[in-house]
Amino acid sequence: MNTSTPSLVRLVNPVGQIAATRTPLARRLDSLNGKSIGFISNIKPNADFFLSCIEELIRADHAGIETHSVRKNFSSCFLIAPELEGKVEAVVNAWGD
Repeated sequence: MNTSTPSLVRLVNPVGQIAATRTPLARRLDSLNGKSIGFISNIKPNADFFLSCIEELIRADHAGIETHSVRKNFSSCFLIAPELEGKVEAVVNAWGD
């Protein structure tokens, strides 16, 4: 702030600038038949129930799928990717409030 001109106020944007890189979405699988699907629960109320319903619908339409389920915890430093990496070909992720 300029002390010689007390009525002058300098505004600063605290957000700053973030460089973003566009990353294309993964190619969709041709079919889920025989694939391995990961289910990630966000531990919100009814998330496990919701994911089990989605799993049931997928199983009804696609033969021979294998599933892996993991639960996030409240800490962002608990990584769940290693629990699914190399084991699944698609993921259903519960998120939001």
